[in-house]
Amino acid sequence: MLKILFLVTLPLALASVSTAQVTPSSVVVVGQESPALVVRDATGQTRSSSDLRGKKSLLLTFFPRCFTGNCTSQLTSLRDAYPQLQKAGVEVWAVSTDGAEGPHGQRAFGKYLRLPFPLLPDSDRKLSLLFGAVRTKEQMAARMSVLINRNGTIAWIDKQISPHTHGQDVLAKVKTMPAVPISSSTPP
Repeated sequence: MLKILFLVTLPLALASVSTAQVTPSSVVVVGQESPALVVRDATGQTRSSSDLRGKKSLLLTFFPRCFTGNCTSQLTSLRDAYPQLQKAGVEVWAVSTDGAEGPHGQRAFGKYLRLPFPLLPDSDRKLSLLFGAVRTKEQMAARMSVLINRNGTIAWIDKQISPHTHGQDVLAKVKTMPAVPISSSTPP
């Protein structure tokens, strides 16, 4: 079982620790168990994928840059579909390589778009490398989404998303997925 723990911190935070190195061979694939993720969002709140385990699926949606046209469309599409996604048992975390602070940072972008879900700054690109959104530590994240089902398995990876319809497209995919029984190995 692959266990990778990340603490993604705000740029000015004191501690930034990874318990594992991300290499090209460690990029996740469909059907594999997702590493346990502990990340800090743009507001400083710590989020853990284990809090969702057995309860909700997690959509990690990667976008290249805050305050750009297609990224705005991608996130507003998910924002507009968010109540339906919640009813379908899906939590959304949005990831870019932008920092949290400043007039062009994730905090300002999330507030501007009135996003009900967290933005995750990934300036060190650990999440982006792990999920295949970048190949190098210099790239911006590619536009893509990864769905981790409620048992922690990578259900699908979509690298061909349409920014304007992404929320409805995710909802349609989720509705056609077979029900996933809760694994007996689900931690408490």
